[in-house]
Amino acid sequence: MTENNAVQQVLPLLFRKIVRLLVGTISFPVLADLLKSIYVDEARRKLESAGSKPTRSALALITGLDTRVVSSVLQEDSKNVSVPVSANPENALIDIWNSDTNFQDKESGGPAILPIEGKGRTFQTLVLRAIGRNITVKTVLDRLLKGGTVEVIQDDIPRVKLVSKFYNPISSDNAKSTEIGLLESSRVLSAVLHNIHSDKEHRVPQQGRWTYRLNPNDYKAFRSEVRKLLENQIKEGDALLEKFEETQKRPGQLTVGIGWYQWGDHDSEDTGD
Repeated sequence: MTENNAVQQVLPLLFRKIVRLLVGTISFPVLADLLKSIYVDEARRKLESAGSKPTRSALALITGLDTRVVSSVLQEDSKNVSVPVSANPENALIDIWNSDTNFQDKESGGPAILPIEGKGRTFQTLVLRAIGRNITVKTVLDRLLKGGTVEVIQDDIPRVKLVSKFYNPISSDNAKSTEIGLLESSRVLSAVLHNIHSDKEHRVPQQGRWTYRLNPNDYKAFRSEVRKLLENQIKEGDALLEKFEETQKRPGQLTVGIGWYQWGDHDSEDTGD
């Protein structure tokens, strides 16, 4: 089987999951335009990395698009200035809480216990700084409480304490779930791309384990055991990240992470909770 045939066989499996997340959220014409723009941009990057000049003709050849379409995409992209959007603003808030001296305890150097409301060094100010005015303080606090990231101390003045440096999103918000799912998928593909362009010594772990012979009656028991296994590993991963994480945010730092998941050729409605 050629490499091209192998890719064509696997792509529908990947695209079907992506479409299942997106259908009803974004229209196909909008998605097609987005993909077209990304395809041209990545083709440009590939040509430049190979030392070639990314002319319209070269871009058309490598993408299979008409030169007029390539020109249109390039002109449109030059007009647009992309604004980075955090896919997980809660983690941005936690990062500021941990690293900004304005929100740290002067004695311990760790994140301070903050009054929930008010001006100055408060949780309300932290939310404004990290997320903005579009999301209420209560909404952010409720999400962090559900994820076990913070706890509220009920004194004369209610205060909030950070108990975990990592936000665990637990939400029925389909848009947020879709966003997080796509983000995690992109991270898996980042590992694949890194390994394609790295020698064996510098490749990162990118493996899976599975069986084709699981009795459906045993699925719930299997899932329960996997959950325990992954929860223990996640705690170990948290500790490892904390060990290497620098205390202050500064230019030149890298973003790194570890992922855990369990998969199967099933739908949730077939197996129950």
